[in-house]
Amino acid sequence: MLWGMASRVETQGRGLGLAERKRQAVRDHLSEVALQLLTDREFDAVTIDEIAAAAGISRRTFFRYFPSKEEVVLGFLDRMGRLLRDAIVARPPEEPPLQAVHTALRPRIAAYSAAADRTLALVRLLQRSPSLRAQELERRQRLRELVAEAIAIRLGLDHRRDLRPRLLAAVALAPFDVAITMWLDSRSTDDVRTILDEAIASLNHELPTMR
Repeated sequence: MLWGMASRVETQGRGLGLAERKRQAVRDHLSEVALQLLTDREFDAVTIDEIAAAAGISRRTFFRYFPSKEEVVLGFLDRMGRLLRDAIVARPPEEPPLQAVHTALRPRIAAYSAAADRTLALVRLLQRSPSLRAQELERRQRLRELVAEAIAIRLGLDHRRDLRPRLLAAVALAPFDVAITMWLDSRSTDDVRTILDEAIASLNHELPTMR
């Protein structure tokens, strides 16, 4: 399932310099324009020239911010993964791995509520474009790897050799995936953060019985 609409919330993150904030603002604008053009059209039918023109920039300028059309739609996932990894590593060292991941996830889930229409537009686009969906799945796996890397750093392990960080990452991210899926499927009036908290609580309840 789709991992996150990170751009609007994460752009407001602390520690970014002015130049980086401006760059991210342009990237966000280009992503918004691309999704608007793609709302009722096939992915392959919209060209980079169209996106650039609609955003008021040249094709050459477009490539200063994104290397491809796929990147303008899905690039936020890589950014979210890096930010999530850093947030997990920064959690107090005494915090258990699952709790560290879940605490780091909570502020980022707000991006779904803040950009609900954009989230749904992207979901519909992914459903219509198998090639884009395949790339989204690859990026989702990269995000899992970044979370596993963060857990490994906390535990003093090598996630490429030890299976524990990858296993913990898969378990820790399950409530996030389930919460987003349920929110998108039902269009519940509940805040997605409430659904996430319920999913985390349910996982914590079930874990002792899964031994």
